[in-house]
Amino acid sequence: MEYGQQMKQARDNALVGLYQNPGYHTERVNKKTFILRVDSGSTINFNETLQEPLIIDRLSDIYLESFLTHHADISNGVTDFNADINKTAFVLKINEFNNQGNSSFSDTGTQLFNKIVIPHTIPITGSVNRQIHKSRKLNYICSMNPTTLSSISGTITDLDNALTFAENDMFLAEFVIVARD
Repeated sequence: MEYGQQMKQARDNALVGLYQNPGYHTERVNKKTFILRVDSGSTINFNETLQEPLIIDRLSDIYLESFLTHHADISNGVTDFNADINKTAFVLKINEFNNQGNSSFSDTGTQLFNKIVIPHTIPITGSVNRQIHKSRKLNYICSMNPTTLSSISGTITDLDNALTFAENDMFLAEFVIVARD
């Protein structure tokens, strides 16, 4: 390209730039929502097959958006949670997530290591059948490299590694997957 053409192109680019918004420029954030519903029954282990494969095609961050239970027996008949401190939270482990959480709690050595802790909220009024335990903000879980998931497996317990659900109980966890630039 000769010098004259380069100068003309530079002037044209300057004119186009004159009419552009000088404020913030944001790109669209590539987000996916993943909802995990587990009808837990009477076991702490779960293995759920997805309706469609979950495709994560770029390095992404995973956040816990909300966590809802139905008939969770976290109290196990305890009305004073100070009486049994191990019933104050759920401990969720999802095998497919590369959660690199550390813990100082070492009763058995691995109870909270690389797991997600979700505080148990006590309802002030109304029924204890359905409770939203985590619904205020996105909580960072982990980063995940590109992969395709066709099933999700893991465990859900209380702080004492005990069963938290009885038969016909369920939990619903909503995750947000945000792709990095």
